[in-house]
Amino acid sequence: MTAYWKFLRSGRVSPFARYPWPGPGHWVEVPAAVPCRQGIHACRPADLPYWLLDELWQVELAGEVVSTPTKVVAPRARLLARVDAWNADMAREFGWECVVRTAQHAAAELADAGLAAPAADLAQAMAGPPAPGEVTAAGIRAIQAAEAAGAQAAGWLSGYLVDAVGALPTEPVAAVAYIAVRAARHRSVPTDPEAERRWQAGWLVRRLDLPGV
Repeated sequence: MTAYWKFLRSGRVSPFARYPWPGPGHWVEVPAAVPCRQGIHACRPADLPYWLLDELWQVELAGEVVSTPTKVVAPRARLLARVDAWNADMAREFGWECVVRTAQHAAAELADAGLAAPAADLAQAMAGPPAPGEVTAAGIRAIQAAEAAGAQAAGWLSGYLVDAVGALPTEPVAAVAYIAVRAARHRSVPTDPEAERRWQAGWLVRRLDLPGV
């Protein structure tokens, strides 16, 4: 059986339809699967970073499974088991890893712009245990250095880093993950636009030790 996954709000509530899912083993059915309009939407492992929410469940799908770039849709599904490893602590850990990735993109852009000192400053701030205040201060210094040098992209990416740190305690972890994606896509060197999402999916699969993956 192919493994599929579904993120839900607390209490097994779907994010858009606000449908309260029954407990594991009970089938839910709709007339047909039409992406973004009707059907049971679920994730493959690569889709996980796009749909982060409070609870993660393994689901079984039945009927014709329609694939789209970031999800699958089927007419029937049932919850199998909750992935208990995905919790508030794991979400915070993942969020910080996305901050680290954003800092790495910013430091690389600074170095490419010839701004070695602020790049090293960022790397130093990221060394050791998470220190949001130090990272924010280093990010602000990097923005100022980039603006003084006319290095627009380096300034943008340093700003993304400050935004990512600020979002950690107040915004859903999906917002922090998205900031990391935006930072990767704003590098001045050509990059694979989906590489950051692949990295995020790989981290989640490994860290959650998902069955069947």
